[in-house]
Amino acid sequence: MAFYGKSFLYDNIPSETYGLYILDFETTGGITESEAGGETEPIEEWIYRRSKSYHYGNIMNTPLEFDLTVASFDPIPGYDRGKILQWLLGRGTFKKLQICEDDISNVYFNALCTSAKTIYVGNVNRGMKLHFRCDSPYGWEFPKTITYTFTGNQIKNFVFDFYNSSDSDEYLYPIVDFTLNSIGNSISIQNITTGETAFSFTGISPNENIVIDNYLKTIVSSTGLLRLNKFNKAWLRFIRGRNQLRVISGIGTLKITYSFPRKIGA
Repeated sequence: MAFYGKSFLYDNIPSETYGLYILDFETTGGITESEAGGETEPIEEWIYRRSKSYHYGNIMNTPLEFDLTVASFDPIPGYDRGKILQWLLGRGTFKKLQICEDDISNVYFNALCTSAKTIYVGNVNRGMKLHFRCDSPYGWEFPKTITYTFTGNQIKNFVFDFYNSSDSDEYLYPIVDFTLNSIGNSISIQNITTGETAFSFTGISPNENIVIDNYLKTIVSSTGLLRLNKFNKAWLRFIRGRNQLRVISGIGTLKITYSFPRKIGA
């Protein structure tokens, strides 16, 4: 994978801080190739005397990996190299990597820099070749939030559409953040499109705020109480494309936060 952006940010620190810019020393023109991400491996079984396999599904367990070759207009002294490597290598967790390129400015990668090789030109250190490994086969759009706010203390029954434009065929699991009004004690969110069991809480408190991460399967309540026993365990999820949702609740605010996976080529 080769990027042609001018610069990059890693852990919210711009590469210009260290005078580094993206440059591919190995590219001399003509045709180049790059990984687009989202590699799929079929799970199948071949049976004796059968010319067609049994296909059980697909898995995507190959994380996206790529190189960035970066360079400086000025020689990079040893002290600065140490600071650069401290910034990039040996980080304890995946950090956001964003390539400053117009057509992917809304996308980041959860990435670790796993190796760095110094590049010398005329016995002077001018750059580095960095290798990054991501935590998934995809890049990710920065999170977006849909917010609905209601006035008054009535039971609301309304329908809205959510369009999942994800590059993955897998379910998209959002973060749901809701606050009940002064008469509310339950909520139901039904995905009419899929017909699945409604996501619902019952027997909770008026004015209570609850945040549910449907991917991590975590629930946090403003009351400090454990609310799993008030939940029917039907985690909310979206299929790719149009999802029509019905909400029934004595609700004050509803927020749905999501991040689309993206297959990004160079």
